[in-house]
Amino acid sequence: MELLSPAGNLEKLKTSVRFGADAVYCGAGSFSLRAPETAFSLDDLAEGINFAHLHGCKVYLALNVFPFDEDLDAMKEYFKEAAKLGIDAVIVSDPGVVSLVQSCDAGIKIHLSTQANTTNSESTRFWRNQGVDRIVLARELSLDHVALIRKNVPDIELEVFVHGAMCVAYSGRCLLSRVMSNRSANQGLCTQPCRWEYQMRETSRSENFTVSEDEHGSYILNSRDLCMIEHIPLLAAAGVDSIKIEGRMKTTYYVAATTRVYRAALNSFETLGSSYRFNPEWLAELTRVSHRPYTTGFYLSDPDVGTEYTKDSSYIRGYDFVGTVESDDPEHGFLKIKARNRFVVGDELEFLDPQYDQIIRLRVDMIKDCKTGAYIKAAHNGYIVEITAVRIKGYPISPEAIIRRKLEL
Repeated sequence: MELLSPAGNLEKLKTSVRFGADAVYCGAGSFSLRAPETAFSLDDLAEGINFAHLHGCKVYLALNVFPFDEDLDAMKEYFKEAAKLGIDAVIVSDPGVVSLVQSCDAGIKIHLSTQANTTNSESTRFWRNQGVDRIVLARELSLDHVALIRKNVPDIELEVFVHGAMCVAYSGRCLLSRVMSNRSANQGLCTQPCRWEYQMRETSRSENFTVSEDEHGSYILNSRDLCMIEHIPLLAAAGVDSIKIEGRMKTTYYVAATTRVYRAALNSFETLGSSYRFNPEWLAELTRVSHRPYTTGFYLSDPDVGTEYTKDSSYIRGYDFVGTVESDDPEHGFLKIKARNRFVVGDELEFLDPQYDQIIRLRVDMIKDCKTGAYIKAAHNGYIVEITAVRIKGYPISPEAIIRRKLEL
């Protein structure tokens, strides 16, 4: 199975590639469903494609908003330029955009977004006959449903989400944000009102009532996060071609950690076959990434595992993403770091380096501000610093390795 990772910006694209993605998906300017924060300019797209292709990784362009007529000309021009740059596929939701892409005769593969709500074999067969190469199946399907679609339509690629945030709406098609914030989720501007706290009031009474009695309030629309790391063999058995990690809006650390874990699981499954065994450390690593309580969503028929989380909408965070490695000078004992969050002398930092299976842990002995040359006790977001630490011989740290720090809870 292909491992498909999120690329919310150029840095995250490169991170996905470094940590083992087979393919990445990124936003087409203002025409993807995570605009504008994840919008790729054509210049960034060109650099991302070159980097990905250099490392044997494919790039899929999300052109998956539901456009109005006034959007179509600009969408077409963006797609034509992106096709020239060498994208490997385009992800679309709207039948009109399928037609628009085909009219350009660019020879680019078409992937149908989960937003198109494909839930059955007849729909899958219809889209195949329209020239679609891959279906990103609706999130509401069980693995039994996926397997049946694979059996009935064997000559099309099937992609499914396996990790990340889930949406209260049917395959993500939601009007709450548009009605409540005048920002349309179907145009890439969702404000996530499903994560808000709600109360209810009976019309003949003046007082409000919480839907459930809880000191945190009521979060009846708030979903858990999807996690299928324990079920790689079941996904393969269902006939899935590509497994997809949600998270173009998430941090570079999230991208690195999730891609790293699913890459390890897929490599193990491919190597060991019937002897494959789930490694509990993979799930432990995924709990070290900021997340809501995990669920397997609709894939498995388990009535004891719900998809809603009614306590609150906050994330579980055990670690801070504190920076990335700029360079390493193991001979003199210096590590140059670009800080993203605060860390201090005495902290133990953990390094996620794509060249090592294990996490490298170093305790900071000294911090030097590269701008002023001064020795400081704490580094903060935006600082470029050099640190010294007791090093493990034979383990130089790669540039762009991800650094985290365990929080004291």
